Amino acid sequence: MFAFASLSIFASLVTAIPLIARSPSPSCTITSIDDVAACKKSCTDISIGDFTVPAGQTLDLTDLLTGTTVTFTGTLCFGYKEWTGPLVSVSGTDVHIVGAPGSVLDGDGARWWDTKGGNGGKKKPKFFAAHGLKSSSITGLTLKNTPVQAFSISGVEDLLLSSITINNKDGDVNDLGHNTDAFDVGSSDGVTIEGATVYNQDDCLAVNSGRNINFLNCFCSGGHGISIGSVGGRKNNEVRGVTIKDSTVVDSDNGIRIKTVSGTTGSVSDVTYSGITLKNISKRGIVIQQDYENGSPTGVPTDGVPITDLTITNVKGTVTSSATQIYVLCAQDACSDWEWSGVEISGGKYSDCKNAPSGTC
Repeated sequence: MFAFASLSIFASLVTAIPLIARSPSPSCTITSIDDVAACKKSCTDISIGDFTVPAGQTLDLTDLLTGTTVTFTGTLCFGYKEWTGPLVSVSGTDVHIVGAPGSVLDGDGARWWDTKGGNGGKKKPKFFAAHGLKSSSITGLTLKNTPVQAFSISGVEDLLLSSITINNKDGDVNDLGHNTDAFDVGSSDGVTIEGATVYNQDDCLAVNSGRNINFLNCFCSGGHGISIGSVGGRKNNEVRGVTIKDSTVVDSDNGIRIKTVSGTTGSVSDVTYSGITLKNISKRGIVIQQDYENGSPTGVPTDGVPITDLTITNVKGTVTSSATQIYVLCAQDACSDWEWSGVEISGGKYSDCKNAPSGTC
């Protein structure tokens, strides 16, 4: 009886040894692209220091182990190639991406910038793909000089992006930077972006589709404003439940913006802009248009993407002398249930509104 019990205990220990050997080690450090595959397979605490990702390759942090924290501690650079990217890609559940103080992800975008962005010229890589993340966070990252779009956020559930800096000021020189959107959001449910600081040359935020999106306490400079859209012409064409609050837009083409694509279908509903400060806006303080086409609006609105339950409150600031304070171009009966209050925009031309709900524009 004793011998049998001893053998059983021994067998149990032998069985357990491989399980122990397969368990993730607590931490590892990535110092070259060759370290990535092994680290993300075996570690839940990953540190990334100074190194250069080879040209044409992605820093592939997809399918991270549940509960993984990745901390950028140094300067991450990227080799040059004309391709679509992304330069960095992340996915997983309960994943936390952290930028340590002083760390930078440097795209050195000037190598690609040619004034054309994604509309021609050199083929340019998107920077950071946050796709398929669930119950995760991205905190404290600094992205510098993105070739084109910075963050592509797609197919995520419950993602927090906090205290992120995107610095594309160098793209202003000779108007070389273009399509350097800060945060593009699509097909996602539960995204909060808070405390971001953005200097760029396109939308600070562009919600193309998704639900329960929050953009809070952010600063945007040099771009095209804080946008819903463009909506329409994609696989997912619904935007619902967006709150944009307590944010500032300066030295930009537009302040706040909703754009739906001409001749398409979809919906924009339950959107709130609240506590927005505008300064030195050069084209339109508030712009809502249902005739959008990339680079060339038609001037004739279509009703396939109605804009309903829109609240704009306490939006205040200035536009330049040649700018329009408020521009609304809606199709007949395609914009409804709007509530505006505390909208005070000075400077520039008077408002230009067509088919705006009564008591708003």
